[in-house]
Amino acid sequence: MNIVYGVSGEGLGHVFEAIQVIGRLRAEGHAVKVLTYGDRACDTLAPFAPTRIEGITLAFTARGMSVPATVRANLGCLPFFLGHWGRLRRELEAFRPDVFITAYEPFTMVAAHVLRRPLVSMDNQNELLHQPRPTGAPWLEFRLVQLATLVATHGAAAYVIKSYRKAVPSTRRYRFVSPLIQLETQGMRPTEGEHVLVYLTKPNPALLAVLRALPGRFIVYCHDRTGTEGNLEFRAHGATFLPDLASARAIIGTTGFSLIADAIFLGKPYFGVPLRRQFEQVYNARFLARSGFGDYSESPTREQLAGFLGDLPRYRSQLRGRALDPQEQEATLLAVLEELRQRPSPPVV
Repeated sequence: MNIVYGVSGEGLGHVFEAIQVIGRLRAEGHAVKVLTYGDRACDTLAPFAPTRIEGITLAFTARGMSVPATVRANLGCLPFFLGHWGRLRRELEAFRPDVFITAYEPFTMVAAHVLRRPLVSMDNQNELLHQPRPTGAPWLEFRLVQLATLVATHGAAAYVIKSYRKAVPSTRRYRFVSPLIQLETQGMRPTEGEHVLVYLTKPNPALLAVLRALPGRFIVYCHDRTGTEGNLEFRAHGATFLPDLASARAIIGTTGFSLIADAIFLGKPYFGVPLRRQFEQVYNARFLARSGFGDYSESPTREQLAGFLGDLPRYRSQLRGRALDPQEQEATLLAVLEELRQRPSPPVV
């Protein structure tokens, strides 16, 4: 099959997942054309020669994620697609796609419907459409993320929904799966080293100040900063990250979906520091606390972090009872594609 794979360029979780999924799809004999946006995503996916588009990014102020600032930051998307739609459509038609996959990338959804090709949505956000508002979650923020998910993944023929807990039964159209774990991570043998891994998608000087006041060694990954400041060792994201993750005694950091999945798989207690007013991050952080795999705070204090680090045996005990199937997501996607291959497909118009 000829597959167009649209990858969100907001953060790198979807991007690293795409690298493995594309490799598997090609190994199964499929041809894959990649759409993505943002410098980091385009650079990371460069071996696959992605077509660069524009996409939605989140904007933050001192108070956290801001909806008005996000709208302003993304005003250039519409003129881009109005000006480049003809070129993009010709490029897609020349590829003769059989199916589109969107990893929370909305242009892929639009293109699939315009070209009358089936769409597969593969993300974790769709789980929020299948449950009531979590206790304590702000109503408006919950509804906004639901609306964004409905728009970004509208009308898919199948939804492959990544979930830590799979609380909702799967159906033929909605399939809840364990999140994909990268092959390199699957091959890691976790140990309990002396350091704590700290991963931040945004600079957080207040958190770093608290960490400096704590005993122990902290290896920090944040915007490719390097150097050493007291007990903080800053490293650029690269070959050292996964070994540092596998040998960490715990993780402290922002609460993206993929890193939490890796932490569960490797049995690492996690203290979440969610980005303020970013609903998905707060939702993931609350999951850590509810499951007993860790704790969270938007503004951690020395006492909170010291309490977390002093309670690691209890968190490890909880993690030992949790299993994720690292191959379920890929296997389910391949099964969905085979089902779609056997359906009659209308001609491209």
